[in-house]
Amino acid sequence: MATSTLGELAQKDRFGDRIHFWLAALVCFLLPVNGGWAGLLLAPLVGWGALRTLCWRRYLPAGPACILFPATAWIGLVAISLTWSPDPRQELHQLWAQRWVLVIPLLWPLLDRWRWLLLFTLAGCLLQTTVQTVQGIAEWSDPQGQGISGFETHPRTGAVWSAGVVVGLIGLHLGGLLRRRIWLLGCIPPVLAIILSGSRGASVALVIAVLIVIVVLAVRRHLTSRGAASMAAVVLVAGTSLAVFHDRIVPQFRFAVESVTAIATEGKTNDVRLLWWRSALRQWDNHPLLGYGLGGTAEALESDPELTSDELRSKVNFSNAVWNQPHSVYLQVLLEGGVVGAGTLAFLLFAIARAGWRNSLDHPLGAIAIGGLAIWMTTAAFDAWHTRSQPLAFLWFIGLLAAFDPARLPGDSVGKTDECEHPPGESGLSKSTPPDGR
Repeated sequence: MATSTLGELAQKDRFGDRIHFWLAALVCFLLPVNGGWAGLLLAPLVGWGALRTLCWRRYLPAGPACILFPATAWIGLVAISLTWSPDPRQELHQLWAQRWVLVIPLLWPLLDRWRWLLLFTLAGCLLQTTVQTVQGIAEWSDPQGQGISGFETHPRTGAVWSAGVVVGLIGLHLGGLLRRRIWLLGCIPPVLAIILSGSRGASVALVIAVLIVIVVLAVRRHLTSRGAASMAAVVLVAGTSLAVFHDRIVPQFRFAVESVTAIATEGKTNDVRLLWWRSALRQWDNHPLLGYGLGGTAEALESDPELTSDELRSKVNFSNAVWNQPHSVYLQVLLEGGVVGAGTLAFLLFAIARAGWRNSLDHPLGAIAIGGLAIWMTTAAFDAWHTRSQPLAFLWFIGLLAAFDPARLPGDSVGKTDECEHPPGESGLSKSTPPDGR
């Protein structure tokens, strides 16, 4: 007979619980730093989690079905779409990237220590920012150059995690869980990391996500009176950052606005990304139901006569262009998976948003999860996040937070729920003794 608490397991398996926690904490620390390094630790975490599940399956919860079911549907579709892929072997990396969904069942039994997992994530962002800052000082003479990536090979993947940390700190403070304003100083390094990465999407996503978190907290009546002063301080920091780094930020947004304006008014642009977006919409019409298959973007774009015309190539420099993605999750999923793929992705994102909204009624963590989802969805409009491990891990981590309800933890609920409503034996959460260093 399964039990609804991990307390008994923690008493019987203290050693296993501590190893499980520290492996998970190190993975959380490395995810904002380098997805490849975090992937190396994911293997022992999976092995240890499987061993614990085998030995203590009576006491380990399986994970949130409201997220795992749509996640399984999405991964199943990715696997099936390999069957009509132009080159299945080459596109196996997309299926392999989906392995990060395992963070949901692996971290689910440890979320009674969610504060510590988020703290390790913040520490990873601080390390990444430190390296980016050193690189930024060295490359200051070229403020309009490529984004600074730090430990990562791609400058914008880490920016997603940095934006998530900022939203998390602001949301926890506005929701009353971080009462000391000094914690807001932790927002400065991640914001600096976003600026140095050159990610316009993350900059826009951060603003949108913070506004969404504030609205959700206000609607759910978790917004504290200290929020106004705190947000004033955040706006001051953001304004100062914009003034200091205007040479790096403003030209990127100016170019984006000019490109969008040109394509809206004149119907033409020299921005390769916008050209790919238009081509993706045209080519999707050839295979509207199931798409071109996994990795079929290159075939679709290269077969578009408008995109490959000599006239266009004489005006646009395609020499450094990569044709295997249109730099948009939504358009690539529509192009490669058709209406079925786009619908499955929409179902997954809706499930995460619904879980976060439901749990935001009892705890601010649900609102933070909705803000994190807004970050992923906004940045996903400009990059192929569904094929890269680091941003995918962020999505599954957000899904985990959205499905979890820490309001049932003793002493952690903002609403001070009556004890008789949630008896200790029915909390559904572990009351286990924390590992050393908690």
